[in-house]
Amino acid sequence: MALNAESVPMRWPAGPLDIARGEKTKGFTAQTADVLRSWQDPASLAAIQGAPVNCLVVSWAAGLPADADQQQALKPLIEKGKQAGLEFVGLVEGEANKTAAVAAAQSAGLSAVAVEGDPPGSAGLPVIPWNKGAQERWTAASPVLGISDGLWPCVPADKTPPFGGPTALPWVDSNGAVLLIARALAPDKTVWVGFDPPQPAKQTAEAYMLAVADPASYGARWVISLDSQLRADLTARKQPAVDTWKKIADTLAFFKQHNQARTYEPAGVLAVMSSFAGPDWEAGKDALNSLPRLRQPFRVIARSQAAGASFAGLQAIYYADRETPSPELRQKLMAFAKGGGFLFVPSNWPNPEGAPAAAEPYLLFSVRTLGKGRLAVCKEDRPEQYTAVGDVQVIMSHRNDILRLYSASSANAFYQVSAQGRQGVIHLLNYSGRPGSDGPLFYVKDQYKSARLVSPEIASPAELKLDPQEGGGAELFLPRLSVYGAIELEK
Repeated sequence: MALNAESVPMRWPAGPLDIARGEKTKGFTAQTADVLRSWQDPASLAAIQGAPVNCLVVSWAAGLPADADQQQALKPLIEKGKQAGLEFVGLVEGEANKTAAVAAAQSAGLSAVAVEGDPPGSAGLPVIPWNKGAQERWTAASPVLGISDGLWPCVPADKTPPFGGPTALPWVDSNGAVLLIARALAPDKTVWVGFDPPQPAKQTAEAYMLAVADPASYGARWVISLDSQLRADLTARKQPAVDTWKKIADTLAFFKQHNQARTYEPAGVLAVMSSFAGPDWEAGKDALNSLPRLRQPFRVIARSQAAGASFAGLQAIYYADRETPSPELRQKLMAFAKGGGFLFVPSNWPNPEGAPAAAEPYLLFSVRTLGKGRLAVCKEDRPEQYTAVGDVQVIMSHRNDILRLYSASSANAFYQVSAQGRQGVIHLLNYSGRPGSDGPLFYVKDQYKSARLVSPEIASPAELKLDPQEGGGAELFLPRLSVYGAIELEK
């Protein structure tokens, strides 16, 4: 059975290898080991029967003595699952013999392997790159890419925005930045992102719904991973666990039906441009992580593809890399500024053109007049990105905002439009897991005729009233949401 790129994956920890690795970790209990043994039993598959999940990701090899026992122990599970129409992907990690692991996977009838690091020289079945985002093989032949170091989406207790004052929004952990980079560098790939629930805490149903919604809003898929207590309770068919699993399954089904995120394009008058590689990975990623907390819609342009990228509709470009662009790209960027755009560049930008223009001295950028536009050169060699993009926003000003969000401090919004521009969708993600005291309020600059709210939290779509504003655009009030809602817009 060949791997289907549209599969809905789920991590299925089970068997000797997962037990052997678990025994080396703090807090691993006999009960957890018992759950791992029970999940290698084919009867455990009944727990997910009827759910959208159709692909199980199993530990296959890690360069440990338990590898051979693991592959033997999983044979009944794999056979039973394949009879039920499930696909299996074997995870090959660590110091595993990749060639031997792939051969064993092919013999066992797996649909694919997910391999950490460089793939083996030749393989008889599909190989999914399974790496941290900074080390991903974006140009690999596989139609599926796996990002192994995803974040459990939430409002972390130990983070606040750098230099945030009393009115600063709380920080959120989201996979949006990495997934937008993936979309820019590998636009034709399906992206799986892996992350586990924080241990040993038992997670709420809303936390799991958010774990599905956070990647899905950006067109990716979470490799579903359950905490050990939920897996134990689900196997025992305990009703609270069954109810939580139903909410997870319903959220998966919701995004299968409402999948605009995979075909619509991010909307924004600001673009962040970077190679998103090597020393430029962190700065580019941090800029993308910071902009949603500043309520600034944006687009992402990979520097490797910038020569052929359209700048239409952009009012500003933030060139985040310290490495200077090629002469051809520099010329294109300078033409953008001379034509009326804002171009923000690093401190080592060679031979900046234009006459100095007035700018507030506290800002990180010195501004120059360049044709009809502006060139803004950063004053610091390695600026903190939250502050840098905050100053980009100040210099751009809010008069050109295409989207504004109010009354949702723990939420992020992601705005997309269809290729023809006739439809739009605004994804609202609440990372607190609790509805705010007031419903969110949006301002949308584009002229739409109709709007409706869809959400896994409501039984059917709800029509929303567009309240026209005197200066153009319209406001939209939403009901209180605990996890996720999307505003579907039509012109």
